[in-house]
Amino acid sequence: MYRYLFFDADGTLFDFDEAENRAFYLMAEKLGLDATHEQLVKYKACNEACWKAFERSELTQATLKIKRFEDFFASEGLVLDPALASRTYQSYLSEQGILYEESRPLLDALVERGYTLFLASNGIAHVQRGRLAQSETERYFKDIFISEEIGAQKPDKQFFSVMLERTGLESKKKECLMIGDSLSSDIQGGISFGMDTLWLNKDGAHKNCTGLKPTYEIHALAEMLHLFGIPTERSPRP
Repeated sequence: MYRYLFFDADGTLFDFDEAENRAFYLMAEKLGLDATHEQLVKYKACNEACWKAFERSELTQATLKIKRFEDFFASEGLVLDPALASRTYQSYLSEQGILYEESRPLLDALVERGYTLFLASNGIAHVQRGRLAQSETERYFKDIFISEEIGAQKPDKQFFSVMLERTGLESKKKECLMIGDSLSSDIQGGISFGMDTLWLNKDGAHKNCTGLKPTYEIHALAEMLHLFGIPTERSPRP
């Protein structure tokens, strides 16, 4: 049924939580801040709020890059340069190509079975490109779509329109599947654009209170193989 699979990056294939943790502490050390776990949690809250505002088109990505640090420093009473913090953080984050354990085996299996894969990310272009290079995962994807390069972000229909126009799949929408962990970004965007969607709700940790109805819901990446009828263990070669 599906031949063309559009994967979100962070929280779906890439372990963004771990990448964010590492980049934050490296940034803090570079700026001379002896950061605590509590400060990491506060930064993550500021960062998430800014990304949600970006999804709603309330912030540009250029503003987001600085504002998350402005908000964090203000909440902590810190007198530090948010622009410098942003540049430093992004530099370290671009080096964190940390995949979930299931990601590479899944991608290998899907490519081996003839599926065509694409990446669709709301991330910052040079950060995402750096992480793809570091993880050596570009080879899996026929094309890569990043909001900063496209000029639109998920769930905006323009993001999805660019994807299908550039891939030449406008007439094959029923053969396309949007896969991601975010209801408000990946699933909302896919549904609004008339694509089938697969929500990765890791370990069933989140309750869907949005009214959105993804076509599929899975709790682990490996469940995709079962969904597509792909054996999870390869038979031994004769």
